[in-house]
Amino acid sequence: MKKGNILISSARSGTNYFLSVFAKCFTDAFVVKEIFRPAGDSFPQLEELLGLNKDQVVELVGSNPLGLWQQITQKCSEQERVALAKIFYYHVDSDNALWSHFHDNNRVIHLIRRNPFDVFLSHKVASQTGKWQQFGSKGEPVEVQPLVIDAEELQAFISKQSAFIDATRARFGDADYHEVFYEDLAVSVDECVATISSIMGTPAPKSAISIGLKKQKDKTNADLVSNYDDVAIFDKNQF
Repeated sequence: MKKGNILISSARSGTNYFLSVFAKCFTDAFVVKEIFRPAGDSFPQLEELLGLNKDQVVELVGSNPLGLWQQITQKCSEQERVALAKIFYYHVDSDNALWSHFHDNNRVIHLIRRNPFDVFLSHKVASQTGKWQQFGSKGEPVEVQPLVIDAEELQAFISKQSAFIDATRARFGDADYHEVFYEDLAVSVDECVATISSIMGTPAPKSAISIGLKKQKDKTNADLVSNYDDVAIFDKNQF
């Protein structure tokens, strides 16, 4: 049976970018998004693969996420397809059997954004603009009004993010575990392709790959944050 692949990370850390490039590298792969969050995700793909409707998928997410993942990997193995899904640190309780299953049976890819200040600010920008993704190579960047950042809220977020990252490293350090950083992958699509190919142990596609996603931010953190001098020290943190 083929190994399933799980991408562990947090929101605003480049997971959609990674999934988009992965899907171009493995064009017949089964690639889905946040299928383990309480509300579910990627219902059309799951319905086609498993023959389950949205309500049935959401029920499995709540009662038996491991069973859902086992059905996915079994079906993909039968079809000789690569399976990749993403999960955020907080989608499933830390003692859920799903995590042990990932450790023992799957290839685990841990995507980290080195600068947690960027993750926090990206949340704030997306909340302000109402845009969580941006597609297409053309069009003007989203206009962002200057933000005021609460230092205590930011510090609490960084501490929580650090705890999630440390716990994931500890849990999967002796598994089939691959740690990658968004800032490295974001250098270019080619760099992301090379990283994915190395993790999967396959040659890179011969033809160039391009994707429709583009960065939403075109200003520096200092330009986006009105009280940047008050919180600049947190912009120096690195995981």
